[in-house]
Amino acid sequence: MLAAGQFATSVTVAAVVVPAAVYFLLLGLLNSQRTPQLLRGRVDFIVLVAAFFPIFCVPVLNYFGASPWTLAAVVGGVAGTTVVLAPPRRGNWVIYNIAVPEAFRAAERALKQMGEPFTRTGRRLMLSRSNLKLHFTSVPLLRNVSLAASGEVQRDFHQMFERRLAEQLAEIRTDPTPTAVTFLLLATSMLVIPLGLFANRMPEMVRLITDLVR
Repeated sequence: MLAAGQFATSVTVAAVVVPAAVYFLLLGLLNSQRTPQLLRGRVDFIVLVAAFFPIFCVPVLNYFGASPWTLAAVVGGVAGTTVVLAPPRRGNWVIYNIAVPEAFRAAERALKQMGEPFTRTGRRLMLSRSNLKLHFTSVPLLRNVSLAASGEVQRDFHQMFERRLAEQLAEIRTDPTPTAVTFLLLATSMLVIPLGLFANRMPEMVRLITDLVR
């Protein structure tokens, strides 16, 4: 039987490792699809914060004590920071399982379907009939491309461009990459760690759950 201190340590490790493992699992699944996957930038950012929030939260709670007030302060601080740093609701997207050239071509085709003239300069597409610019950035390790619109993004443009871009991405066929396999293996390995920590405690946990259900 694990001592109370050892059990608490196991719970702490699980609280930190499991959300990060789920995040890497999602990355692996997104990068293993047969077509590129489009997410809104705000959603992508919130998922990232949620995955790594325990890495910040748990040490703070251990240092100051896990009281309701401390927990509320930490959660409130992280939530406030997330709201401030999160991308705007409109004009931000992240495409997974794609390279930069393919993302450019898909965005250009989407704009042409919308009848929006544009010019390309470096990693930017500048719309001729408005002050909008689409900026492309990439994180090769995650195999994703981020699109961020600068200027005043109207709802109609946001919705139409998102729909047209999704249609263009659906026509691109991709093959499984080592990146996807790496993330899936990493997520699996990380999920095994908490299971190993609780292996000796499983009979007691099963009895506890059984008692609660009765």
